[in-house]
Amino acid sequence: MSCFEIKETDDFLSLSTLFHNSGMGVKIEERCPDRIVRMWRMDDKETGELMAAVTLEIRDGVFTLGDIAVRDDLHHLGYGKVMLGVVYEEAKRRNICELWACAKEPEFYAHNGWRRMDWDSSPNIAIYCTSCEKRNFVCHPEIMKYVL
Repeated sequence: MSCFEIKETDDFLSLSTLFHNSGMGVKIEERCPDRIVRMWRMDDKETGELMAAVTLEIRDGVFTLGDIAVRDDLHHLGYGKVMLGVVYEEAKRRNICELWACAKEPEFYAHNGWRRMDWDSSPNIAIYCTSCEKRNFVCHPEIMKYVL
């Protein structure tokens, strides 16, 4: 029996706060950006606390894994991979053949079967900050693609 539950949500404030605090460069706000197609959250079954979240988005006309984050104290427990699975299932349901991502943690994506792509020949999906308050360095994300 799992200690968490995953559900679709429209509470962008909670998700944007998690994404922002995880160094994603997301502005904390209540209103969900128009580019977001669906959002999911993983909650602790006992406490109801937000553990992880992910969004499916459309950027530059392609489906993207918009943002994905796991709470800092829960890293390396496999929850990121679980959240990837949620997006993969939705993509399959929609007959989406490929997903794109602007990856701030490209090794996580590569470890999970994503391929690094060339910036110049990829869709313009990059959304990133010029400096990272959390990591204290200039962000250089990579464009990644996953073929379903």
